[in-house]
Amino acid sequence: MHSRPLQRSDLPELVAMSRENMSGIILSSWGEEWKDEMLLELLLDDDVSTTVLLEDGDIIAYFCVEEMDEYVFISSFQVCKGWQGRGVGTQMLETIETSSRENGMAAIELCVQSTNEKAMEFYYYRGYDLMYQNGNNLVMRKKLV
Repeated sequence: MHSRPLQRSDLPELVAMSRENMSGIILSSWGEEWKDEMLLELLLDDDVSTTVLLEDGDIIAYFCVEEMDEYVFISSFQVCKGWQGRGVGTQMLETIETSSRENGMAAIELCVQSTNEKAMEFYYYRGYDLMYQNGNNLVMRKKLV
């Protein structure tokens, strides 16, 4: 498995992966349909760094991060369904945490939909704490210092 920065040609695959993973969660949390446009806007944002993970040339996961003052915000974190539960997410978090520490960041934050129990358990297990709830988003943080 190796990683590289986002390439424009990755966009259709990343959108399809996110739609497959998140459309049901968005519908159950917010009562709204998934909107590809919101993800595309994020992926094309110059302030957001997107890393794509590949195995044998196939995209299996990606994450988007943005530095905000003293912390890093994970704005998207997706693993293909066939690769979930195989350590890819853990490897991605370790990469983000190591890079954030090296850059002197104090913490990492992310949002999880309140209906996404599997993701919440994963982040709790990895040392993230619930900070507050914003609508159906749960804001979680892991201190690095």
